[in-house]
Amino acid sequence: MDGVTARTRAAAPPPVPENTGARPPWRRHFALLWSGGALNGLGTMTFTLMVPLLALAQSGSPVTAAWIAAAGLVPNLVLHLPLGVLADRGDPRRMMLAAQTGRLMVIVLLVAPVVLWSAPVHLLAAATALHAVCSTLFEAAATIAVPCLVPRSELAAASAKNEAHVHGTQMIGRPLGGFLFGLAAWAPVLSNAVVSLCVLAGTVFLPRGMRPKDEPAPGRRPSLVREFSAGLVLLLRDRLLTLTLVVCAVTNAVFQVVWLVIMLVATDRGLPPHLIGAILAATGVGGLLGSVLAPHLVSRVSAPRMVALCVWTWVLSLAVLVLALSLDPHWLMVGLPLTWGTIGFVGAHINVTRGTYRALHVPPRLLGRVIGTDRVFTSGALPLGMVCGGYLLEYLSPRTTSVLLLAGVGAVALAVTLLLPVLERSAAGRPRPAGAAAPRPALP
Repeated sequence: MDGVTARTRAAAPPPVPENTGARPPWRRHFALLWSGGALNGLGTMTFTLMVPLLALAQSGSPVTAAWIAAAGLVPNLVLHLPLGVLADRGDPRRMMLAAQTGRLMVIVLLVAPVVLWSAPVHLLAAATALHAVCSTLFEAAATIAVPCLVPRSELAAASAKNEAHVHGTQMIGRPLGGFLFGLAAWAPVLSNAVVSLCVLAGTVFLPRGMRPKDEPAPGRRPSLVREFSAGLVLLLRDRLLTLTLVVCAVTNAVFQVVWLVIMLVATDRGLPPHLIGAILAATGVGGLLGSVLAPHLVSRVSAPRMVALCVWTWVLSLAVLVLALSLDPHWLMVGLPLTWGTIGFVGAHINVTRGTYRALHVPPRLLGRVIGTDRVFTSGALPLGMVCGGYLLEYLSPRTTSVLLLAGVGAVALAVTLLLPVLERSAAGRPRPAGAAAPRPALP
């Protein structure tokens, strides 16, 4: 009997490695989640391009268009933390279904009447705000769903795929939105409704009751105020984190004005909407290229010097914008996409720099709070810049406005350069906390 058992064991085939043969269920679920996120981003890009074009076409006022566009930026500031907590404590699948249902209702009940029956253009402000709430809720829930579906060994690859679709939707969504708007004002409205229906259909097939595999046992939850203050205190104690927070908040506001300048100049020059979308897609192309190249440069240059290099490159890109607005109109077709693409390219570099520095110098238990606090301030600059840009362009020419922006970013670049020795000493003397990530460049 023992001999037969031994021979049977010897003849038995080796065990089949896990996750071979049939496709594991998590891969199908993640493919549905990734596709839903990509379609959600694509719909958001076409929507955010369609709304200001529609507002400009119906009102002819840059201020009106700016306020309507700013309405879509406010929810990211006000609701970023509450919606994140809601997604963390609830069922991500239900949150995503609710978000897409809300988006569909916004498109049908608020946007369609403006396009089809000439309803008051101010309805677009409410539509933009509610659309942004739904998009923010979907993104927060989708982020929570990733560790619920994907094994730990595959999380890095999943995060990289999600980062890629952010830049990909920027690159495709804006020219697509312009092309659709050029066909007819109702075309991007219909496409957004179809996108929401497709995302709803895919989300239905995600597993119910998704929760993180390592979720801690229920207990008393920490105060949201205490969590927010802990991230703020650490940000203020680190000189480089404080500086990059200020730099990104200021430049975020400036680039909203640049966005308005490009929209206004392109509209005044009679460029077709699909060409406007193609120009605005340059930031997605630049960001995608920058995401690939940034780790190589970030690994060779100190974080303070990298920040200074990025800001001075932004100064050069704004100088190109001013030059293009001062020369023959044909130069706009070179200057506008070059400026906007460089902004995205450099933005990827500064994001990688900040993400790497945080991974090296922020304790893992505080990393989420630091990133959340940072986004509150940097996102808060977006609607402020949009509204200020609308008023600037109401009373000043695009060229004069661009000169003011160039002077402002130049002052920031000069300040960073003067502070460089202090920042170098501070960054070099700051120890890496226990448990922090290994010293390698990583996307934020």
